[in-house]
Amino acid sequence: MKGIAKSYAALRAYCETVPLVDCHDHAEQCGPNQKDPFEMFVNGYFASDLHSASSDADMAVLADAERSLEERWPILEWAWKRARFTGYGMMVRRALKEFYGEDELTLAALQRMQDKLLNYEDEAFFDSVLEKANIAVRILDVWPDVRKVLDGTLKLTPRGRLAISLPGYHAVRSYEDVQAVGNVVGRTITSLDEYLDVCRVIFEEHKAYGAVTLKDQSAYNRTLDYGNPTRAEAEAVFNWFMEDPRRSASYPDGVKPLDDYLFHAFMRMARDLDLPVQIHTGHMAGIRNDIVKTNAIGLTKLIELHRDVRFDLFHANWPYSGEWLYLGKNYPNVTLDFCWANIIDPIYCQNLFKQALSSVPHGKIHGYGSDVGGSSVDMAWAHAQIARDNIAIALSDLVEIDYLSMDEAREVAYAWLFGNANNFFRLGL
Repeated sequence: MKGIAKSYAALRAYCETVPLVDCHDHAEQCGPNQKDPFEMFVNGYFASDLHSASSDADMAVLADAERSLEERWPILEWAWKRARFTGYGMMVRRALKEFYGEDELTLAALQRMQDKLLNYEDEAFFDSVLEKANIAVRILDVWPDVRKVLDGTLKLTPRGRLAISLPGYHAVRSYEDVQAVGNVVGRTITSLDEYLDVCRVIFEEHKAYGAVTLKDQSAYNRTLDYGNPTRAEAEAVFNWFMEDPRRSASYPDGVKPLDDYLFHAFMRMARDLDLPVQIHTGHMAGIRNDIVKTNAIGLTKLIELHRDVRFDLFHANWPYSGEWLYLGKNYPNVTLDFCWANIIDPIYCQNLFKQALSSVPHGKIHGYGSDVGGSSVDMAWAHAQIARDNIAIALSDLVEIDYLSMDEAREVAYAWLFGNANNFFRLGL
C-alpha cells in the first residue's frame, strides 16, 4: 500500500527506521517447521478468509497433507481468487514475495515452495526475520509450563518478554480445575482464600521471572461485561464443587459469580504488582463467532472501578471503533492497542489512526502487535510492513491537511511504533 499524500514516502521511510515493540504474540517456540506449502494458506489467520470464501468440506481437503498439491490446487485457486485482497491475504502475498520470491500464487509456485520451506526451528533464522522486521521486543502470551516459570528454566523465543495468561485462573469450574492450579506450587487447596493465595504467589513469581503484563482473552468464551458479585456469591459456587469432586459448575451462568469475583481479585493483584492488563476485545480468530459479547464497551464498569489498574484494550475493538475510542478518551487508565487489527482490516486502521489522533491523546496508542506464532515469523514481518504502511498513510494524510507538521508526524509515529509501549510496559529499551 502507498499513500497519496506528498509526505508519504518520507514518513514511510522514517517508520522503517523506528524499532517496533510487538505488543502481542504467541511464539511459544521456534517452529515447528512447515512440511506442506499449503500450510502457509490453511494455517493462521488467512485460513478464516479462505473458509469464509469456500466451505467446511473444501477446508478439510486443503488441510489434508496426504493429498497431492495437484489434487488440492483447484480448491485453493478458487478460494484464493475470492479472498486474496483482504488484509490477511495482503499479509500472505507479501510473505510469499519476500521469502519465496513468488509474485503470484500458482500451482508451479507451490511446487517450487515445496523444496524451500522455511526452517522455523532454526533460532538464528527466526531471529534474523525479527531483525529484518526491526522488531526490538515481543510480548508473548504463550501459556507456558508454569513450573518452568517458577524455577526460572522457561526459555522464550528471541526478543520475548512474558505475559501472564489469566483465563485459566478465573474460569475454574471444578475441584480438578482448582487442584491443577495448586499442584503447580505443591499445595492442596481447600478454600477460596487458599486459591487466591496460590494465584498471588504464581503471579508474583511470573513477575520475578520477568513478566511485563497480564493478558486475558476470555472474550472468546464469555461476555466482557463483568459483574461485581459478593464474596458470598462467589464462595457459594466455589464451595459447592469443592465439597464433591464429581461436580462441575454449569457454564456460563452457574460459574459466572465466581469467574467475575476472581477477575476483580486479579485486577487488585495487578494493581499491587504494578502490572498492566491486556484484554482481548472485538474480532476473534476463526469464523462463526459471536461478536456482541466481545465489545470493549462491556468493560466500562470494570475500568471505572479499578482506576489504579492500567488496561490495554486490544485489536482496535474491530468493528466497534467508536466505543473503543470513547474508552481511551474517557479513562486515564486505558490505552488502545492496534495489535492484530492492522491485518484484520487495514483501511479501518488507516482511518482509525487518524480518528484516534484527533480524539485520544496520542501517548495512549500502541500501533503494532503481530499476534502470530512460532511457525509464522514470516507473517510477523509482513504484518509489521502493513502496520508501518497504515501509520504512514494516516499521518501523511494529516500532514497534507495541515493537521500535523512533518516533525510532529515523526514524533507520533515513533510513539506509536516504539515509545508508548516501551514506557507503558516498563521495557527499559
